[in-house]
Amino acid sequence: MQLTDRVKNCNGCAACVVACKERCVKMNEREDESPKSIACVLEDGCNRCNACVLFCPLFNPVELPDFEEYYEYSEEYADRDMPKLYRKTMRDAKAGQHVEFVGTLCQIAALKSLSGDRIRPNLILKPLWCSEEKRAADPACAGCMFYADK
Repeated sequence: MQLTDRVKNCNGCAACVVACKERCVKMNEREDESPKSIACVLEDGCNRCNACVLFCPLFNPVELPDFEEYYEYSEEYADRDMPKLYRKTMRDAKAGQHVEFVGTLCQIAALKSLSGDRIRPNLILKPLWCSEEKRAADPACAGCMFYADK
């Protein structure tokens, strides 16, 4: 089952992968040739807890801070293992380390959702700007609500 059955316009942020304690959510390639993956539930081990949906920043939006500065998006950020990066970022920030997180607004929203809708003061967020052209060319980003009023 695809989570998009429940969440329209999955942006591939992978918050659901981290949220699932049963490890039943995987990211798969899309059929629409988008470079972003899509969340799919492996129903055999799923206990129907809905954590995948509860932590989805599209299904349960979080308020993002107002950013004064954006950084240019680069393809080097496209193929990162986001679940691993979210876990490391949250663990390091909780341990009191100074942490910088570079990501698109949907990735920052995912991190904030996974962090209980709060950002620790020792976590510095560096948002990447996705241009309108990039968002229009990528079906996973076309309806991105995070850039709507920017």
